Amino acid sequence: MKKNYIYCFVLVFLIASCNKENTADKLFSKLDASETGIDFKNKLTETHKYNYFTYPYMYLGGGVSVGDINNDGLEDIFFTGNMVPNKLYLNKGNLKFEDISESAGIKGDKRWYAGTTFVDIDQDGYLDIYCSVSGKNPPHNNVLFINNKDNTFTEKAKEYGIDCDGQSMQSTFFDYDKDGDLDLYVINYPPTSFIAPLEYYDYMLDNHELKDSDRLYRNDDGKFTDVTVEAGLSSFGLSLGVVASDVNNDGYTDIFVSNDFNAPDFLFINNQDGTFTNQIDTSLQQTSFFGMGADIADFNNDGYMDIFQLDMSAEDNFRSKANMSAMDPAAFYKSVDIGLHHQYMQNSLQLNNGNEEGELPLFSNVSRLAGVSSTDWSWAGLLADFDNDGWKDLFVTNGIRRDVNNKDFYAKYREFFKWKTLQIMKQRKRTPDS
Repeated sequence: MKKNYIYCFVLVFLIASCNKENTADKLFSKLDASETGIDFKNKLTETHKYNYFTYPYMYLGGGVSVGDINNDGLEDIFFTGNMVPNKLYLNKGNLKFEDISESAGIKGDKRWYAGTTFVDIDQDGYLDIYCSVSGKNPPHNNVLFINNKDNTFTEKAKEYGIDCDGQSMQSTFFDYDKDGDLDLYVINYPPTSFIAPLEYYDYMLDNHELKDSDRLYRNDDGKFTDVTVEAGLSSFGLSLGVVASDVNNDGYTDIFVSNDFNAPDFLFINNQDGTFTNQIDTSLQQTSFFGMGADIADFNNDGYMDIFQLDMSAEDNFRSKANMSAMDPAAFYKSVDIGLHHQYMQNSLQLNNGNEEGELPLFSNVSRLAGVSSTDWSWAGLLADFDNDGWKDLFVTNGIRRDVNNKDFYAKYREFFKWKTLQIMKQRKRTPDS
């Protein structure tokens, strides 16, 4: 019996030691709002008239930017709100933050704020805030908060010429023409029926309005000019992710756009003359179907930039069958035949195989080989070296408020509305003046 006690003691000691070691090895720890002062919640208030079925883009989410707005060496945090005010938290040190949203003048109005980008747009040494705007109700003009250098901001998007009036999701600033200043690319998600036929996406590629296209704004001495059409970038896509990077190592920045549903993705190669050419069919052999967020980085350290694109593919078979759409072979090949590319319902990790000077890069989708093809309902991905070992790691954000694609629910949903419709018809027949 004594020997058994000794064994038990040794076992407990080993377990305790392992737990202690695992805790010590953790790179990140979750901090409570009571500790940090960051209590932002992007709360969506669903009503009879405002819900996923009356506005199916309700769960597309907001954005977050991290940067030092007052040049004190500490990173501050800005959140956009869809149905709640924007929030700006000033870093006071030791991971303590102060909510200065009211005094800073960035809370916004009734607009549905989506993505956000920190950028020193006026080159005065202080970060400004550019916000994409979407939502069910107008106005849809994007917003630019200029930093007044005293922890307050003034809205000046129209003054700078970048109050884009599309249904914007996100933006990125980069110098596409190498003239020394930052230009702006904005992605839009024009309202589109989720049951739109394949032919609709093909038709809209050449028959869309400019406000539905992603937009390129050229920086001309501090003011911006919309050069979307002349740059060859007028397009139609349900854009959720955009990354600007030099994918062919020619010294000029290119653009990758991730599009939702059957809308084909874009790989705009910079022609070095102020124009771009979409080379998605030439360089990428396949893409994601429900294209969500995207990121670009050299994950294998070979000197070529690789592309990561998210989808909404479940990892386990049950959830995949219960919640996600099926890959319909007939629809898939029809999509290919009409020019919408080979789109597969999975994340894409596009390995850049490199290119000779003057040639286009060729990518191989290695997401399944890398074990990153299925991460459920994913929104944004970030490639970064979190443990400082010289290799890029991958972080993916997930979540959806309700399982709106649940097939059991949809079966009952259709039954209920069929019954409801019959009740209305019967009621009208009983009403003399109906």
